[in-house]
Amino acid sequence: MYYSHTILFAEDIREDDEIDALFSQLQQITPPSTLVENILASVARLGLPVQCPVEKLWEDMGLVVYHRNQELS
Repeated sequence: MYYSHTILFAEDIREDDEIDALFSQLQQITPPSTLVENILASVARLGLPVQCPVEKLWEDMGLVVYHRNQELS
C-alpha cells in the first residue's frame, strides 16, 4: 500500500471540484429562533443518569479493589 508523504491542506486546493459545485447549489437555511430553547427544555426533562459506584465497575472489569480499613480483595 502506498502512503503519501505530502501533507495537503485545505488552503492548498484552489480549483472547485464536483463537491464544491454541489454545495454551491444548496439553499442556505436559518434555524428557528427557538431551537436552543427547545433543546434545553428537552434536556431538562431527561432524568438524571444512574450512577454506579466506581468500585463496582472495577470489580466487573476484574481489577483489584482496595477498600479503606479492609484487606485486599
